[in-house]
Amino acid sequence: MIRLRPAFTLIELLVVIAIVAVLIGLLLPAVQKVREAANRMACTNNLKQIGLALHNFENTHGRFPAGQIQGPFFQEGFTIPKDARHGPWVFQFPYLEQQALYNQYRLDLDFKDPANVQAGITQLKILQCPSAEPNRTAPGAQGQSPPYACTDYAPTQNVDPILAKLGLIDAVGSYDGAMSLNYMARPADILDGLSNTMMITEDAGRPKLWRAGKEVPGEYQSGGSWNTWNNKIVVMGSTPDGIERPGPCALNCTNSWEIYSFHPGGANALFADGSVHFLKAGMDIRILARLVTRAGGEAISGDEY
Repeated sequence: MIRLRPAFTLIELLVVIAIVAVLIGLLLPAVQKVREAANRMACTNNLKQIGLALHNFENTHGRFPAGQIQGPFFQEGFTIPKDARHGPWVFQFPYLEQQALYNQYRLDLDFKDPANVQAGITQLKILQCPSAEPNRTAPGAQGQSPPYACTDYAPTQNVDPILAKLGLIDAVGSYDGAMSLNYMARPADILDGLSNTMMITEDAGRPKLWRAGKEVPGEYQSGGSWNTWNNKIVVMGSTPDGIERPGPCALNCTNSWEIYSFHPGGANALFADGSVHFLKAGMDIRILARLVTRAGGEAISGDEY
């Protein structure tokens, strides 16, 4: 007597495959959600480490680093000659366990000087948000400069006064942020309070230009490399589609010198007291301006952002 071994029929096999496909489809969004939560936490940790570095710098020099320097500049023992330009990151390197890179970088020369090329192409994980494409490079105008390493974070330099003229924000005496041009601010200069004033926030995806969650093909945004003086946040807002500035959209509409992240629902920001907060997408640009100015005298409630 011949015994037949049990086996799947073709229909049964197709049913099993269909069930597995459905289960994978159901699980994939959950997996992606968990991955993004981990990325957001890692991004938050990056900013906390940067906050510690900023405060260690202030403990040493009595002031926070400037958001950008365009020489000549003479303050707190730093002598930057004419025609030398630098961003804020190199000043923090001794406090971010990057002393060797700091020693390699020449502050007496411009960031684009050949002597600073090797430092400028160094990729630094702590300056990259895990939700963004890793180890991007910014070739500069017409590809003339070396492939400088990019960062997803930028100092909040100032608010553009045009927003006050348009009635989108409060008019104040000074629109400078905690990390402004050619000035190393003391904690006492941040009159709005350290816990109410932002210092560093996300401006992710550069040098590629992003608008409202979509990359703009063939368009590039300057200021993406960590070594450039042009790495800054200048709050001007934009239209919701990110195409025109100024406008009422406060964040995640364009990465053209505005707050932008790949985190759903908002963006991370480091405050002057060292705390990190998640700014909600859709927040009023008036509230954002209050958080950026260091001495605007505006009242802020925590539930507004």
